Amino acid sequence: MILRRLTDAFRKQDWFTVFIETLIVVLGVFLGIQLGNWNEARLERAQSAAFTRALENDLRAEALLYRNAVSYYGSVMESGERALAALEGDVELADEDLVINAYRASQVAQAPANRSTFDELVSTGRINLITDKELRAMATSHFGLNWVEVSAADGRQSDYRQLFRSLIPPEAHRAARAHCGDVERKEVVALDYACTLDLPPAAIAHAANALRSDPALPDALRRRINELDVQITDLQREAAQLEQMSLRQEQRQ
Repeated sequence: MILRRLTDAFRKQDWFTVFIETLIVVLGVFLGIQLGNWNEARLERAQSAAFTRALENDLRAEALLYRNAVSYYGSVMESGERALAALEGDVELADEDLVINAYRASQVAQAPANRSTFDELVSTGRINLITDKELRAMATSHFGLNWVEVSAADGRQSDYRQLFRSLIPPEAHRAARAHCGDVERKEVVALDYACTLDLPPAAIAHAANALRSDPALPDALRRRINELDVQITDLQREAAQLEQMSLRQEQRQ
């Protein structure tokens, strides 16, 4: 319709009409482009806000996960210290208590990271939707090195874990795993609870004697305790940084 009027105006040399009709066309194109840009910007702002909230929630969950890992490894280290004191003759520990504490000193925490939002942003090339540079840097740094996984890998490869498993009779190991292993309490894995092996006294004594018989076990356990001390410090530091970030985000809202 506009094109027909514009053609007629050219034919009649009605330059005022040509100007008005051309202006209408240009304005229409301009407004259409602007409307598209506004809609795109609005959608990007909405996506940015949604991903930012999701990433903040993931980092809060990570802070809780790390605090739980600190508590878990604190229990592991306490078990190791009790077992070491008994193996070195500093304290008297019943056979069953020795086996339980020695077993728990070999345990590691396993928990999947809350990184789905971060992975989606990175894999789709949309990490810049997180406009808060501090939050983006924290997420990149945190998910770049998972201290929970590092601690678990170190624990699995520790000399103590391997030596303990080579000494403990399979029957006693199965009993310790079944009755004294990890339990879940309100989505938190714990190890600090009373338990019994539910084995005959002779089987418990045999397992305890096997642990006491190897002079290399105390040294390996001492190394494990010192490694745990370092790992707990690393986990605490990362948890504190995550908590500080969450606090700053809450204060800005």
